[in-house]
Amino acid sequence: MSMAAYRPVTKALLAFVAGLGDSAVEFGSLWSALATGYGSAYRRGGSAYVSELKRFKKQIDLKRKINELARRRYIRVRRLGRSFVISLTDKGQAATVISRLRQAQAHPRGWHTVVIFDIPEEMSNARKLLRALLKQGGFKRLQQSVWVSKADAYNTMVEFVKHSRVEAWVNVYYATQFLSSPQ
Repeated sequence: MSMAAYRPVTKALLAFVAGLGDSAVEFGSLWSALATGYGSAYRRGGSAYVSELKRFKKQIDLKRKINELARRRYIRVRRLGRSFVISLTDKGQAATVISRLRQAQAHPRGWHTVVIFDIPEEMSNARKLLRALLKQGGFKRLQQSVWVSKADAYNTMVEFVKHSRVEAWVNVYYATQFLSSPQ
């Protein structure tokens, strides 16, 4: 597998959870199946039973990844009966946006995605988050509050701006003509 195709499991899991929204995951029957182990699996049900146990082991690994993401505050996990409801935190949302920005396809030659903002001082945290997101997402600063990218990141940025509720202070454009060309 090439390094360009490599994607850490936690990032793939974040993207998966982002696509699902709030979802319930069933882990209830997992524990009793794993308690039997693989040693007596063939006596009890043969290779089909071993395959099922291995599938449960993968679910345990998935649960560990989910716990790690929750511990690092990328997702929020709530118990709902025997299931869990998983949702992205603001930090998780930002991480998925950064990942999407980095993976965005390049614009045709000469085109750019431009983000211009003037977020009020009393919302300095939102402004800092936006700047960090733009920088980590591959945007270059053209001026103090003007950032450009050669990637087609328009839709991703519009979704983020609306989700963050800062659309009154942030504009996203496609642009082709600049007096000073962005680097």
